[in-house]
Amino acid sequence: MSDSNSKTLRSYQERVQQYIDGTSQDVTGAAKDWIDAVLSDLPAGARLVELGSAFGRDAAYIASRGFDIECTDAVPGFVLQLQSRDFKARCFNAITDELDGRYDLIFANAVMLHFDRGEFAFALGKLFRSLKSGGRFAFSLKRGRGESWSNEKIGAPRFFCYWQPDDLEPLLRDAGFARWSIGEAGTQRAHAEWLFIIARAP
Repeated sequence: MSDSNSKTLRSYQERVQQYIDGTSQDVTGAAKDWIDAVLSDLPAGARLVELGSAFGRDAAYIASRGFDIECTDAVPGFVLQLQSRDFKARCFNAITDELDGRYDLIFANAVMLHFDRGEFAFALGKLFRSLKSGGRFAFSLKRGRGESWSNEKIGAPRFFCYWQPDDLEPLLRDAGFARWSIGEAGTQRAHAEWLFIIARAP
C-alpha cells in the first residue's frame, strides 16, 4: 500500500465525523440512477459487498431495494459507525486484503479514486477474481487528468487520482472483464465531473 493511500486513510480516521457532516445523507440524482442500474436484474438472493461503506448511506439505499449487502471499510472509525447503525460491517482494505468467496456484485462508490494507478490496476484484477460468473463490479471515479491532494470537505489531506474513460478501457479488458458501461455526470461540488462504471465478468 502506498504512502498516499496510508495518509488518506489516516485523514479519514481522524475526521470521521467531519466526513459524515459534510456528506449528503440521501442518494439522489445521477448517483441514484447509477445504483438503480447496478441493481437491475440482479438475481434474488444475490451476494453483495460494498467497499468503503463509510456511514452506510448507499448500503441503506441498496437494502431498501430488497438486497442484503455486506458493509466494509478500511477505516476503523467508519466500521464502528456502521456497526452502531446496525449494519453488518467489518474492516477490509481492497489493496491489502482478500475477499472471502465470490460475489454477484462488488460495489465501491468513491473508493478507487484514492488509489494511485498501480494500486488501481492491482485492485481491479483482484476484485475481478472475486466475482461470480456474470457478476458485476460497480465503482465511481472523478473525471480529469493527473493526481492531486485536497484538504476540502474534511480539512485533512486526501489523495485523488483522476481518470478519463479511454484510460479505463484497457485496464478493464486486461483485468478480464467482458463488457462495461462508463457513464458521466456533473455535480455542483468541487472536482464535479464523475465517472460511473459497471463492469461485468464473463
